[in-house]
Amino acid sequence: MNAAPALAAALRDVVACLGIGLLLAAARDALGLLLGNGRVRCFAWDLAAFAGAAVLLCGFVAGASSSGVMRWYMAAGLGAGALGWQWAVSGLLHRLAGGVRRAAVWPLRRLRRARAVRLPGPGGKKTGKKSKNVTKQKKLLQTDREILYN
Repeated sequence: MNAAPALAAALRDVVACLGIGLLLAAARDALGLLLGNGRVRCFAWDLAAFAGAAVLLCGFVAGASSSGVMRWYMAAGLGAGALGWQWAVSGLLHRLAGGVRRAAVWPLRRLRRARAVRLPGPGGKKTGKKSKNVTKQKKLLQTDREILYN
């Protein structure tokens, strides 16, 4: 069993893992914004983020960690970074992206509404009203004399 690293070295590892978690959550959010967030896609992005977290954490431990051994606080720092992104930045980013999307589509919607204006019917009259010269149809019910009973 390896000895525990000094407190300053452990804090450096936690801060580095916190940054890795933030970057990983940002990449997952960017995938969702660019390619969509349906049920299956969301599952695929989450699975890719989970696998990416495992690979990045193992790579950090092997290359830059002060102890060279994976510790629980490294995984906790990575998770805290991802949750921090989700709680602090993700909602604002999605609202901003929605506003940009609405601003980009606005001229097209205005053009479609302008083309969808109904033109007046024949003779320049409004299409919603009935004309006066339409005769009422006669009721086609049988009279009592003509009804046959079996």
